[in-house]
Amino acid sequence: MEFKDSGLPQIKLVEDAFNFSKANTLAGEKEMLKSVQQQVGMIFDQQKMMLDFAKQSGDLTDGEYEEEKKNLEKQRQMQMGALAPMVQKSLLEMFTAKRVGPARELQQYADNASADVLAAVMLVDCVRSPIDYENIEKKFGSTVAGLVAEVAHIDAYPSERSENLQKAGTDTKRAFMARVITDLENVNKEIVKASKNPFNRIMLPPGQEEQIYNDVLPIWGTDKKMDARFVQLFNKFGEGASSTFRVEVGAKGELELLKDVAPAQPIKLLPGPKGPKPPKPPGNGGIGGDVF
Repeated sequence: MEFKDSGLPQIKLVEDAFNFSKANTLAGEKEMLKSVQQQVGMIFDQQKMMLDFAKQSGDLTDGEYEEEKKNLEKQRQMQMGALAPMVQKSLLEMFTAKRVGPARELQQYADNASADVLAAVMLVDCVRSPIDYENIEKKFGSTVAGLVAEVAHIDAYPSERSENLQKAGTDTKRAFMARVITDLENVNKEIVKASKNPFNRIMLPPGQEEQIYNDVLPIWGTDKKMDARFVQLFNKFGEGASSTFRVEVGAKGELELLKDVAPAQPIKLLPGPKGPKPPKPPGNGGIGGDVF
């Protein structure tokens, strides 16, 4: 994705953050490619060992062994050659979903998303060390860097999250909500994909819904439009994952978690194998006759 196709406002600060975050994402391409190549290499090494065992046990002739080995090496080379574009595609999809996604949510649903918060939300995952933070501060200024640091700190300490969110500024709260909403939206997309295969099913970790609810409580009311977006996606997430949790807005505008709600789409068990059909009894279909 290029910045011009992102749907984000054509502001230099936002564009610079987009490009910085994209370059940071792709910087991990070499390491990721090496890791995937090692995994693929191990798979083919195991298959080669199986061929060697088949030859030693007499299941393959020398000619068959050489032919199978040649085919295996050909497949290995083809797969290795396809890994680089596959890894790059995967990284770019992650960049779009995880980094640009929150900025798009802010742009589309926030009451007032400043250029600073749009930039910051794309830069949070670029910080892995104090040096990374210093580089962001030098390039984007103290306001954006401060937002990045605050969101990263809130993410890093779940046990202190509620307290830190209560003390956070408005833009930090918006940025955090945008990341929560984006995660829900990404899971909803995975649920749709999984629903196309009856053998796939999204399983939520125990307490996942309550954790999301508790994370959002301290920032509820900061931005009404984003609040409404959260309710929509949380309930869609719950329905798709056959969860018994939903959220709704109370009479005074407070966020409430509903428990033990019947799933909108109950889990369907796949039918097991059919047993043999019972034999037909004698008769002509009348009473006491054919009934099968």
